[in-house]
This record gives sequence, structure tokens and C-alpha cells, in this order.
Amino acid sequence: MFSLHNAARRRLVLGLSAAGAGMALLPGCSSTGPVATSHPWERQVLATNDGWAAAEGGTRGGADALPSMVFDVRNRAELVAALAAGAAGAPRIVRVHGRIDLCVDAQNRPVGAEAFRDPAFDFEAYLRAYAPAVWGKQPLKGPLEEARQRSADRQQATVVVPVPGRTTVIGMGPDAGFKHGTLLIKDVDNVILRNLRFSDAYDFFPAWDPKDNASGEWNAEYDNLSLGNATHVWVDHCTFDDGARPDHSARTALGRPMQHHDGLLDITTRSNWVTVSYCHFRDHDKTNLVGNSDKADDGERLKVTFHHNWWERCGERAPRVRFGQVHVYNNLYTGSDQGPYPLGYSIGVGVQSRLVVQNNVWETPPHVPATQLVKLWRGQALAAQDNWHNGQSVDLLAALRQANPGATLGADVGWTPTLHGAIDPTAEVARKVRAQAGATRV
Repeated sequence: MFSLHNAARRRLVLGLSAAGAGMALLPGCSSTGPVATSHPWERQVLATNDGWAAAEGGTRGGADALPSMVFDVRNRAELVAALAAGAAGAPRIVRVHGRIDLCVDAQNRPVGAEAFRDPAFDFEAYLRAYAPAVWGKQPLKGPLEEARQRSADRQQATVVVPVPGRTTVIGMGPDAGFKHGTLLIKDVDNVILRNLRFSDAYDFFPAWDPKDNASGEWNAEYDNLSLGNATHVWVDHCTFDDGARPDHSARTALGRPMQHHDGLLDITTRSNWVTVSYCHFRDHDKTNLVGNSDKADDGERLKVTFHHNWWERCGERAPRVRFGQVHVYNNLYTGSDQGPYPLGYSIGVGVQSRLVVQNNVWETPPHVPATQLVKLWRGQALAAQDNWHNGQSVDLLAALRQANPGATLGADVGWTPTLHGAIDPTAEVARKVRAQAGATRV
């Protein structure tokens, strides 16, 4: 575990008010170095009706943090120290300055695959051993796959950073955020993340699955932001993308393009009471997953709200939903069936999903059909109203039925959203979302 070194201690500051009062240094800290002022958002809590994260007591994050639990961080070591400081369960506010690289060594120097590669892992030998003509469709096993897994475990230990409950993480400036790793919100309650840029959670050692699709596929491990069994989470005004190493530039191996990125923001494994608002997801393939398996019956959990988000040039999963009561309203979708991230579908209607989709806008080339906006993944119902495609009203349930003539699909999802503010008229959505979605866009 990283310790709180002197440079980090000089940056620990008192959170004196929610209105922007000046910060004082902790007793014993040097007066040298920058002293940050508070961010007007850092002690804000989620409004009482702002989506599912407002249910069951609402979401406060670290709003109740003591002055000694307000931290300013500028690198991975300081981030890890701030997230580990204090008593277990104590509320905290973490203020992020600049883009923090999560794939670094103990001296904060960026590292690559060689820093994690197991000595027994040889990628070219791996390709020869597991070529479909040699290995076939059986699950991978043997020394090379074991060495790949050890390499992956070493990377994971560095680039995945857990966030404790009762925490607010907020960006302080136009480029504040994280790159080359994952923030993991797992088995905790009450987290707020705002005004942050997430980029390029890059997997150096993706796994080959010979049984994935007809010809096998490469599968990456890391999301930029991942929720697992997390409750009361609010993600607001954040920007997500793949950075300078997009998957469309990766090599082809074993006959399939390699995948080095997984999701941008995934909400899985019994997570509940989540609101994702005013975020910008761009230039990515499999973007947002709600529910991780058709076999993992998450029952009455996976209650998620997406509103005023912008999915720009995203291939699919915006979102793809299994189980859960998910409200998707006042969002903007822009993309094409051409280019490095062609539109496959936007909203995935998965097994036992109960999606309410209203007042959203799609902007695509004229030849893209409505049937490409939604996709059926063993779901049985979709409630949709007042959605637009290229300036015209579109019936998403009718489009889903047209694409799946043999399926039995209804409009009754068994619930009606009540936790939401005023829903904007569809005609106003594109302008508002373009102006306000993403980090620093307020």
C-alpha cells in the first residue's frame, strides 16, 4: 500500500465550506506548495428526485467529511493514500488536479506491458499455441495461458484503484481526471464522482476466447469506471473515451481484431440506486453495460437512471440492460454506420429488463433505420415514448417488433418512474445536452 508522503501531506487541506471558502493547511504541514480553494460542487448532494440514486435515503457521497478528510491529489500515490486515509467508513472528499496516470511505478513514472509481463509469457508463442487450427474451440489452458493470467494480475494490481464508500471525487480544472486505469466502486455505498475525464483503461494482456462468436474474440478486462455491488452512486458531468490508443488501431491476431478496452462505465453485479447524468461517452464500442450475465438474476436491484447524457460515435451498449428498472430519458445519440465506431445499436433490451425510454434524440445519416436504434437480447418488454430520430417521432417498440417478428414484445414493464426532475421536451434535448454534457460543461 502507498504511504502518504510529504508532498501529499502538504496538499491536504481543510474543507471549510460548500461555498468556496479558502483552505487552511493541516497542523504540522509546510506552507510551501499550492493551497487549493474549495470547489462549489464538492459538498453538493444529489437532489431528492434526481433519478434512482435519490431512492432509499439518497446519495451524499463525502459531503459530511471533516476538514481533515478533504484531500487534494495530483498523482496515483496521493490518490491511493487519500482513499485509504482515516477510519473505515469515514466520509471523504478527494479533489483531483490534472489527469492522473494510474499505470505508473512507485516513483510515478509511466510504465508499459514489460513492467507487468511474466517472464514465461511470450505473445508470439501464445498465438502459435492457441491458433484456432491448432487449439480448436476448447477453453484455454496450459503454461502460456497461465503466464498471461499472471501478467494480467500484475497489471490489475496497479491500474485498478478501489474507491471506498461515503466518498466524493471531484475534478478541479479543465483536464482533471484519470487515464490508463480503472476506478472501481465495489461492495460500497454512497459515492459521488463529478467533473472528471476518464480515458484509455488499456489492457496489455487481453484474453482470447475461442468460443466467443463464430471465430473467437479477444476480450479486455478494464472499464474506465466500474460498479460492482455498489449502491447510491451518482456520476455527473464526466467525459469518457479510449484516448490515444483506440481499438480500431490495434493489430489483428488469430484472425480477429484485438480488443484492449472493455466498457467506459459498467454497472453490474447487483449494483443499485445509480444516477448517471450529463456525461459524455465518445468514440468507443461497448459503452455501458447494466447487469453482467443472463444467469445472474439481480431481481429488484440494478435500478439505474441515465439522463442528459451524450453518446457520440458509440458502437453499442448505450446502455445494454439485463434485469433492473432502468430509466433512460433526455439523452442524445449521434453516430453513423460508417467509420471506426459504426453504430450497431444503442439500447439493448436484455433478459428481464424493464426499460422506460422517453424523450431521447437520435441523429444519424438518413439511411440508418429505426431498427438499428434498439436491439433485442432476450427481453420481453419496452416502454418508449416521445423519442425522435432525425427530427421525426420514432416508435422504438414498433422498431423492435419489426426487427424481431417472432418475438412476443409488450409495452408493460411493470413500473412507472417517479424519481426524476422535469423532463425536457424532446425538441430541446439536443441543444441542451450538447451545451452541458461532459466534464467542465455547466
